[in-house]
Amino acid sequence: MATRKVWVTLEATGVDVVTVAGILRDFTAVDRMKRAALVMGGAVVLAGALIPIPIIHLLGIPLVLLAGMLMAARQLASVTRLQPLRIACPKCGAVNRVGGGFGYRSVASGLDRTCDSCRRNLTMRITDR
Repeated sequence: MATRKVWVTLEATGVDVVTVAGILRDFTAVDRMKRAALVMGGAVVLAGALIPIPIIHLLGIPLVLLAGMLMAARQLASVTRLQPLRIACPKCGAVNRVGGGFGYRSVASGLDRTCDSCRRNLTMRITDR
């Protein structure tokens, strides 16, 4: 896993942008395969735990395995992840938490998100320092 220092900016129409420093982690193909295998392994274990439960195992096991496959596919598609950080909304000034989670498929273009407080549309851009 390679890390690099980046600038994270939040933009909204009609106001100045807000910029903070962040760290971006790039995943290799091997890292993504390991993460997907862990997620799928967890789904199999959870599905196995549902076997002795009457009635629930009829729908629970297939649903857990399906969710595991979807989350594993998401892990395979994520090529980079932003380390969690807090950044102020350019419109209302409320602090928003960005980063973490499964990661992003690409950071080449702007990523759409909404403010946690005012629910306005924001664009998050990640650029190298």
